[in-house]
Amino acid sequence: MPNEGIEFEKIGDAVVPVNVVMGELGSGKTTFILSLVRQIAGDDYKVVWLKNEYGDVNVDGKLAEAQGIKTEEIMNGCVCCTAVGQLEDAVVEVLKMGPDRLIVETAGTAHPAPIAMELKRFPNLLVDSFVEVIDAVNFGGYADRTVVGRSHGQYVDLLVINKVGLVDERRLDKVLDDVYENYPNTPLVKTEDGGAPADLVIGLDHAAVARLDEAKLKADAHSDEAHVRMESFSFRTDEKLDPQAVEKLVEELPVSDIYRSKGVVRTPDGWRVLNGVANRVTWQPIDLELKQSELLFIGPYAEEHAERVRLLLEECLILP
Repeated sequence: MPNEGIEFEKIGDAVVPVNVVMGELGSGKTTFILSLVRQIAGDDYKVVWLKNEYGDVNVDGKLAEAQGIKTEEIMNGCVCCTAVGQLEDAVVEVLKMGPDRLIVETAGTAHPAPIAMELKRFPNLLVDSFVEVIDAVNFGGYADRTVVGRSHGQYVDLLVINKVGLVDERRLDKVLDDVYENYPNTPLVKTEDGGAPADLVIGLDHAAVARLDEAKLKADAHSDEAHVRMESFSFRTDEKLDPQAVEKLVEELPVSDIYRSKGVVRTPDGWRVLNGVANRVTWQPIDLELKQSELLFIGPYAEEHAERVRLLLEECLILP
């Protein structure tokens, strides 16, 4: 970690609380954050969302823009490792905006330790809570949750079990059994749509990390045992795309190699947001006029399929 152990100068006069939101790809972090911001932000209370994204396509930032939410992005890296220096720079820029609260979203299964250490170096940041969003449908879809869960569990203040309405009782019981095994002391809330009451998330003063000594924090920050291999590639076009053809393509991707796909797509019926998780596709209209369609594909071996997928997407174009 760059400049480890050095405390930064105070930026501004206010103490800014920070909430960190973690979770596997496609678990519903963005939906959770958008719901949280809608509950607490207002004309006299500014919330800034600091995003960490794989690749070079910021789909979620466009969703935030459509709802008037301020964002700052860290692209092409994971803040638990390669982009930790970018986190420092991004936090400085956010503090210059004078926010009342900062929400940090990590990419995939980024380890909490280096993030906690980095945030604690800013004298006017108060780490409020670490929240992990868990996808009840695809829990453990690309990672061994035994190591990741037990390592993360010491840091997490609240678990949000998302998409419970999409699974039967037997599947939900299995997910909860795994969760209780790996996060035995962490409170949880179940939700169908990614939302949770704001009073469960804010004002926690990060009790989980407060219980850990500096030696433990530092050891975890330098450990790579919980890091998950991830690659990405993108596709852009000025032409309209056939949404049915794109959806069919995503549904047939090899899940073990490409686990997550998302994008903003110009269709004959207007702009829509594509979300794909383990071949399950959903669409959402977006009220923005954009310059071009952008799609992002993420997974442990995504780059091996980049050329073929781009050729298939060319076949989905609706040409004049």
